[in-house]
Amino acid sequence: MSPKILKNGSILDAGLGLSYTVRWGGEIRFRNTIITENKELAGVADSLNAVDENIFEIFFLPAEYSFIRTPKVRLWIGGGAYYEYDKLNEKGFFNMPELEAIGRERVNAYTNSFSMHVVGPLIDLGFRFLVKLFEVDRFNIGALGFDVTLSGGVVPVFFLASSQEMGMVPLLDPHDAEYDQTTTGSPYWYVSLNATLFRFINVVLLYDMSQLKYKNIGFDDNLNWITSENTVVTHSFKVEASLLIPLGGMQAQIGYGYTFDSTRLGGETPITGNRQYLILTAKKSGK
Repeated sequence: MSPKILKNGSILDAGLGLSYTVRWGGEIRFRNTIITENKELAGVADSLNAVDENIFEIFFLPAEYSFIRTPKVRLWIGGGAYYEYDKLNEKGFFNMPELEAIGRERVNAYTNSFSMHVVGPLIDLGFRFLVKLFEVDRFNIGALGFDVTLSGGVVPVFFLASSQEMGMVPLLDPHDAEYDQTTTGSPYWYVSLNATLFRFINVVLLYDMSQLKYKNIGFDDNLNWITSENTVVTHSFKVEASLLIPLGGMQAQIGYGYTFDSTRLGGETPITGNRQYLILTAKKSGK
C-alpha cells in the first residue's frame, strides 16, 4: 500500500499478489487518484476554474506465469483486464471584455461534468534480477546488493463509454447541453523501472501513455452548442526516490516523487503540468 500526498490531491496505490505454484501466480492492483484545485482558464487572466477529479483504476491479473523463477532471477508474463473510472467536475467563471463588442455579457459562469468508463484486456510482463554483493553481520543488516525490476503492460484495445453535461450562462442559449457515447480506443501502455540499492534506497522511474478518441461538447463561432471528435494523447513520467526502513517482516518507505504530465487535445499545443508528492508506503513480502 503506497499513499502519495500531492499539493492538490493524493494518489493511493495498493496491490496484492499470490503464488499459486512455483510457476503460476496472480496479482491485483488498485490506483485511486484525487485532484482538487483552483486555477485560471488557459488564456483567460480574469477567470476561475474549480476542478474536482477522481480516477479509479484496477489492474486485474489472475494469471501470471514465470518462465524463470529463482532466488536471483524472475521472468514472467501475465494476462487479465484493465478498468478505469474517471469522474470530473468543473465550475467557475470568466470575464472577457471583448464579448461586449458582439453585444454579449462579459462575465459568464459555466459548469462541466464528465464521466468515463474504460475497460480492456491487459498484458503485463516483467524481469527481475537480484545481485548480492556482500553480507553485513552487524545490526542484523544481512545481504547488501541490487534488486532491479523492469516491468510494463499494454491494453491494446479498449471499450469506452462517456457522458458529459456542460452549461454556460448567459453566453449560450440554451444554457445547457449534454452528450453520451460509446466507442473503442487504443492503446494504453506503461513501463516502470524499480531499483533497490543496498536494501535501504529505492529509486523508481515510471512512464505511461494513453490515446483516447471521443467526442466532447463545445461551441462554434456563432455560439451554438456542437459536439466534435478529438484525439486526446496523455503522457506521464514520474521519478521517485525513497528511504526503506526494515520493520521485522515488513518495510516502511518514505520518499519524494516528481511527475511530468502532458495532455494534447487534437492538434493543439500540449498542456503540461508538474507535481511534487510525498511517498508513504508499507510493504509486506512473503516467500
